Amino acid sequence: MAQGVQRFMDLRAWQACVAYKKAIYRVCEKEPLVNDWERRGQLEESVAGPPGHLAEGFGRFSPLDFARFAVMARASLLESQNHLIDLVDRGYISDQQRMALNGLAENALQEVTGLLEYLQSPEAARNAQRARDRGIARRTARRTGTSNPDPRTPEPRTPELRTPELRTMNSAPNPEPECRTQNRTRTRTRKREPGTGNGG
Repeated sequence: MAQGVQRFMDLRAWQACVAYKKAIYRVCEKEPLVNDWERRGQLEESVAGPPGHLAEGFGRFSPLDFARFAVMARASLLESQNHLIDLVDRGYISDQQRMALNGLAENALQEVTGLLEYLQSPEAARNAQRARDRGIARRTARRTGTSNPDPRTPEPRTPELRTPELRTMNSAPNPEPECRTQNRTRTRTRKREPGTGNGG
C-alpha cells in the first residue's frame, strides 16, 4: 500500500470515489430518478461499491489482495458510467449533467488505476514486508521489554563477534608465541648451568 498512508480514508483513490458517490447521491434525490427505485438502486450501489472495496482491500495487509479489491472498485466505477448513459437515454438527466458527473468518475478511475499499478509493483511488496517487519519488531519489543523495536536500526555489534572464527581468535590466546618464549628461556638457562660449556 502507499507509503505514509495510515488509514483507508487517507487514500486519494478512496477520497475521489467518495466525492463521485456524493455527487451521484444528490442526483438520485431529485425527480424523476428519486421515484425510479430500480435504476436509482443500481446507480447508488455502483458508486457505493468503490469506497467500500478500497476500505476492505486496505485492511487485507497484502498488496496483491488489496489489488483484487482495487480491480473490483474500478469495475464498479465503469458500471456507474454505463448507468449514467442509460439515464441520458431515458431523459432523466441531460448529457451536460452526465458529462459533469463523468468527470468525477474519470478522476476516481485515474486514482484507482494508479493505486492498482502501485499495488502490483515490486515497491509495494518491499514496503509491505518492511511494515510487517516493523510490526513484528514492535510486538517482540513489548513482550521482551527491549529498547530497539525498529528493525531499520539494528543493535550495534562488535566486529570481532560477527563470525565464529573471529570469536575463537579473540577469545583464545595463540599458544605458538608462548611456546617460542618458553624455549628461549630454557635455552638461556642451560647456558648458565655450571659444568657445561668448554670445560667450565
